[in-house]
Amino acid sequence: MISLKGLLNSIQSLRKQPEESPTPYIYRPHVPKVDFTAGVEHLKRSGRSVVDQAVGNTDPAVVETVIKLGEQVGIHFEELSIDIDHYKQYFDQAEYAKRYPEYYRGNQPEKTLEHYICYSLFGLGSDDVFVDLASEHSPVPEIFGRLSGAVSYSQDIMYPAGINGNQIGGDACSMPIPDGFATKAALTCSLEHFEQDADTRLFQELARVLKPGGMVCVVPFYVFDREAVQTDPTISVPAKVPFDPNATIYCASGWGNRHGRFYSPETFVQRIIRPVQDQFQFRFFYLSNASEIDPSIYARFAFTATRL
Repeated sequence: MISLKGLLNSIQSLRKQPEESPTPYIYRPHVPKVDFTAGVEHLKRSGRSVVDQAVGNTDPAVVETVIKLGEQVGIHFEELSIDIDHYKQYFDQAEYAKRYPEYYRGNQPEKTLEHYICYSLFGLGSDDVFVDLASEHSPVPEIFGRLSGAVSYSQDIMYPAGINGNQIGGDACSMPIPDGFATKAALTCSLEHFEQDADTRLFQELARVLKPGGMVCVVPFYVFDREAVQTDPTISVPAKVPFDPNATIYCASGWGNRHGRFYSPETFVQRIIRPVQDQFQFRFFYLSNASEIDPSIYARFAFTATRL
């Protein structure tokens, strides 16, 4: 059994010093909001391709196209049919209703399914060190640690810098932890929020902090039939959020998030796979029956990357 005290002692001598980001990241800066329509028009005046609606990534025709486009660039989606009874068993054992009744109320089926998929693919045990990336207030570290016996950490840029108990604060692309620190890491509804080149840098950092054989799991894998980004312009326009230069901008009214990247299969290869192709083995999954758990579920794809 790995002791938390032993790990923390080793971290004090081996920790990587965090690097300063060129510009501070503030997810919701204190700036005046703009009207949705005015925000859309502002983006259109910039010369970008702008669509006045959310990304339609759950459309069955789009899903089929994504799978075909993936094959063209070497991404093969394995069908993953979710065992609904097993998911319900996980839900009960995790005690969401008892311990976390207010967690994502109204969107709990989606969030708990994301957690379940990660937990199922990981096969966590008491010898694992797990890090939940971009965790914020997620119950995942507590649940995974309680169910598996793994040593569990939460990481988020919103936490105080450094390591405080089981919280790792600061930039996920430059974590203050030793090489080979973790055996498992999760990104649940998180990767899409890594702006500019931060998604690429994140996987380069994961190549450092994951042990050989370690795995990161990403659910949902937001992939579309073209390079796209979803935004709520009432937030992103006043904050001057930068978007990938070739991405179509989809404006989602009331979404409340500034940036959500949707890869095309081709751009995922360029941004994520190619820079770490000698360090990770990727597997891709199509969640063929996710909507049977609840019609509100929007996850259609997931992927894992295992450290070579």
